[in-house]
Amino acid sequence: MIYYTDGACKGNPGPGGFGVVCINDEDKICWAFQDLKHQTTTNNEMELMAILTALKHINGMHIQNNEDFVIKPIIYSDSAYCVNLINDWMYSWERNGWRRPKNQEVKNLGIIKQIYELANLAEVKKISGHSGIKWNEYVDGLATGRIKITC
Repeated sequence: MIYYTDGACKGNPGPGGFGVVCINDEDKICWAFQDLKHQTTTNNEMELMAILTALKHINGMHIQNNEDFVIKPIIYSDSAYCVNLINDWMYSWERNGWRRPKNQEVKNLGIIKQIYELANLAEVKKISGHSGIKWNEYVDGLATGRIKITC
């Protein structure tokens, strides 16, 4: 399974949202999520929320199927901040009592701690934003509200 995630914010801080899509082996959407209800947020918070939502979905499938994945799902994000945070920084922050270098606080710590608990369920990789990657453009549309999920 492959997930694409994106967060957006108008202003920074300002109103924002995020989107997540899960793509199956036939390049079709098997699950999508959108949240546009955040009135005062930041772009980084929305990017992190998108990844956390993907990880929660993966965890739910893991629990429902009661088995480990043969191949870890991949989560793609166009946020270098989030990818670096998840693949590197948060582990040293945790070892240092959730403090950054020079004893600086970690912003969005509540979300990051939740991601930390689930991070082993997936591989998180960086992709280029706004570069014509179909599913990245789709989640950008979800995050900005240009695309609506309808049921």
